Amino acid sequence: CYSGPSKDPEAALPPIRKLGTPARDTLRPVEYVEAQRANDTGDNRAIASYLKGGFVSRFSPDLAGAIVDNIVGDPKRTTILFFQHCGGATNRVPENATAFAQRDALANMMAVTAWRAGDEAGPHIESTRKYWAALEPYTRGFYVNDLPREVTPAQINANYRGNYPRLVVVKKKYDPTNLFRLNANVKPA
Repeated sequence: CYSGPSKDPEAALPPIRKLGTPARDTLRPVEYVEAQRANDTGDNRAIASYLKGGFVSRFSPDLAGAIVDNIVGDPKRTTILFFQHCGGATNRVPENATAFAQRDALANMMAVTAWRAGDEAGPHIESTRKYWAALEPYTRGFYVNDLPREVTPAQINANYRGNYPRLVVVKKKYDPTNLFRLNANVKPA
């Protein structure tokens, strides 16, 4: 955003234009209010979203193909696929040492769809589910804080791998009434 004298904004551009030819040049004069509202729909208070995620231990050519071949754009939503790096010291801890069992993970892969709050959510959620169905075979487990509500108790149990029985014992001792249940819930025995 150039906010200098309006008589010659082009004078500020030569150093930027020396960087190369842009794929698209959308520079144009705009009114102040238009510039201020440019990200109104991107503000977290103006969007709804849905996320599916899972851990990948290997980034294979087949996974790359599934990512590219199955993503579907729609001007009514934003669709993002991103990776959060795992590994390093995290992978040096034994799988059964903590509740977090995904010690073999290279990354947490997440597909996120966002749309304007108040718009019909169903088509956007369904699009993410369909995309994720093509990607999920390359994952093993999920980060419990990114849990979609439709995950079943059996999937939660499997996600903790062999650690689930120990977590049930801890839950029974410290939270027998299941007060802390709005997560990947481990129910007290």
